[in-house]
Amino acid sequence: MPVSPRFRKALLPIALAGLAVTMTGQAKELSYALGFPPNSAADDAAKTFASKLEQETGGEVTAKNYAMSLLNLAEMSDGVRDGIADIGNVLTPYFPRQYPHANMAAELTMLLALDSRAKGRQGMAYAGVMGEFLLLNCSDCAQDFIEQGQIYLPMGATPEYQLLCTSAIKTPEDLKGKRLRVAGAQWSRWASHFGATSVSLSGNEVYEALEQGVVDCTVQSNPELGNFGLKDVVTDITVGIPGGVFSGGSLSVGLGPWRDLSPDHREGLLKAASHLMADMTWRYQTYGDRDFEEARESGVTIHEPSDELVKASRAFVEEDVPRIASNYTEQYDMAGAEAKIETLRPIVEKWVKLMDEAELEDAEDLAAIYWEEILSKVDVGSYGQ
Repeated sequence: MPVSPRFRKALLPIALAGLAVTMTGQAKELSYALGFPPNSAADDAAKTFASKLEQETGGEVTAKNYAMSLLNLAEMSDGVRDGIADIGNVLTPYFPRQYPHANMAAELTMLLALDSRAKGRQGMAYAGVMGEFLLLNCSDCAQDFIEQGQIYLPMGATPEYQLLCTSAIKTPEDLKGKRLRVAGAQWSRWASHFGATSVSLSGNEVYEALEQGVVDCTVQSNPELGNFGLKDVVTDITVGIPGGVFSGGSLSVGLGPWRDLSPDHREGLLKAASHLMADMTWRYQTYGDRDFEEARESGVTIHEPSDELVKASRAFVEEDVPRIASNYTEQYDMAGAEAKIETLRPIVEKWVKLMDEAELEDAEDLAAIYWEEILSKVDVGSYGQ
């Protein structure tokens, strides 16, 4: 028997309600674009994130990871904003005008060189600094990301930056006239301060540049000895100089996907993020320690910098802080840059002390600290709204 239009209209709300129940019962899958290749530290950490997200939300929210696909690092910020990916690893130094506050905080990592504690855990410390400062102490920082259609979550940090060279560097005089590959303005200024020339090259070009003598050193962390095969061309490593880490990364979640999550699911995502943050940082440190020992065993000479170079380098760091504040005020019209740096400095001291004293057996221990000290304090009801 044909159904009357009037009866069909009456059935429509019932049908839609049934559909809503069905959709509610389905898992929500978030696309996660890494921008890094398979089997990298970032890829391994992303797998941990996906596993923890499913576990923390009872399988109601999951992540599908796209390693070296969907979006590359140069496309990541706009891609998350435009919904091509729900989550993405955004490296903020790629986008200086969009994320000035995060980049200023990341540019201050050489403050780590002023404190000899937490040796071997500098990246773990500064990952905590970035998370605590951007999430809990800098509303302008969070607003930069919101204006790009996303929220900031901490992603982790590399181990300490050192001099990976083809000749011995131990004193200030040894640096004069050298050509140093650098990947940040602070390290470029450091090189110039000591009479060296800074050279900008992509990571993929460093091996050939060292091999052919285009550069004498690269300022990078130890995992690059393995990631880019540099242990085959590096002959000398000077440890502890110039210091600092790379920490300019965000586990960015699109505003739409974030706002679509319930408060409980947002909390589950934050718990998973604490594991990603810890896992990535722990892996970088572990891989760096491994590659450093392999380089030493293969005949690479390890140098301690002279006391003169250490003192001169620390003096540069202190002198560079007001310069950083001035640069960001002038170039990006940043309000209160000096005050923001004064807020950040005790956070650095806190995390250096915390990592120096913490008993860490594995990344799970580190994740517990990141959760307790940072991510558990985020108000999931108001953040990103």
